[in-house]
Amino acid sequence: MNDADTLAGLLDRAAITRVVNDWGPFRDTGRWDRLHAYFTADATMHTTWFVGAAEEFVIRSIAAAARGARAQHFIGASTITLSGDRAVAETRMILMVRAHVGDVPVDVTCYGQFHDRFLRMPDGWRIRIRVPIYEKDRLDPLEPGRAVLLDDAKLASFAEGYRYLAYVPSLGGAVLSPDVPVPAMPGAAFVMIETELVLGGLETFLDTPACAPDPDQRLDGCSPRAPGGEVGKFSIDKAASDQ
Repeated sequence: MNDADTLAGLLDRAAITRVVNDWGPFRDTGRWDRLHAYFTADATMHTTWFVGAAEEFVIRSIAAAARGARAQHFIGASTITLSGDRAVAETRMILMVRAHVGDVPVDVTCYGQFHDRFLRMPDGWRIRIRVPIYEKDRLDPLEPGRAVLLDDAKLASFAEGYRYLAYVPSLGGAVLSPDVPVPAMPGAAFVMIETELVLGGLETFLDTPACAPDPDQRLDGCSPRAPGGEVGKFSIDKAASDQ
């Protein structure tokens, strides 16, 4: 019998699935302390707008929510690969964002998957690295038939998998992460094949994240730690005071 099919393996899968499923509601409803608790202390997070320490991702998410940012995550089925105290979860997801293009309210919907590397900690399974792969997206005006004026050249500068998801925040001056994985690009293929490498023992090399796209998001030495090389206990008060 495969280890993943034993009772212990089934319990591990259930625990990892719970983290994956809880992540979306915790992120979308502002349960920041519980969201933060699902990451390891040295965890890293990748999105279209941020690459860096998970703690900093939570802090910036708090600030975005305070400014009125509205996003929802639909979490689908997961495929989980177990190897001792390490695991990889590949999960279908839909990201839904409400925003404006000029004076036109729009919904942006992006389909893809989360690729999570998990580590078993004393308090349970925790995400060490999360990398999304954006597969396709669309933009729709809330009022059917209303014209949305888009800058075709600017729109074309973003990869097809997350073109509208990147376009909308760029209108407000957001600095976007380069080389976000999408299908048919080398980055996405590497994310997929590294599952076997990580679980096969090459995690020391592969756990080093890419450098952040700008100095404000940079990690010291591109190591998986918070800015300044320190990992501290997360605090909502700290997040508020930093804004």
